[in-house]
Amino acid sequence: MDTVLIWIEDNRYLAIAILTGIFLLIAILLGILRKKKPDTIDVDVILSALGKGNIQAVRFVRNKINVEVRDVKRTDMEMLKSSGAVGINLVGNKIKFYYEEANEKVYESLLQVFEERA
Repeated sequence: MDTVLIWIEDNRYLAIAILTGIFLLIAILLGILRKKKPDTIDVDVILSALGKGNIQAVRFVRNKINVEVRDVKRTDMEMLKSSGAVGINLVGNKIKFYYEEANEKVYESLLQVFEERA
């Protein structure tokens, strides 16, 4: 134990650099693990949340997906939120939301499914 303390006294700047490096490594690893998000967004879950057959129109305005529905009561906002949607707003019969990752891809998938069913 005494030899460790003597080494630290003799090499205090090196010891500070090592401890700082370890601290930074831990902080980076925690940041990476915390930011991990789902790889894919299931469009079927979004369609279920909005109510299948309930969608009247799908638009993309100012980086938000705008979905006009026939009956707001048939939508499940909690399911939409659990799919990863953020910034969910309900204005009349329009639901506005976005995804932090792959927002345009989700819009394109919703639009494709909507056009196929129309």
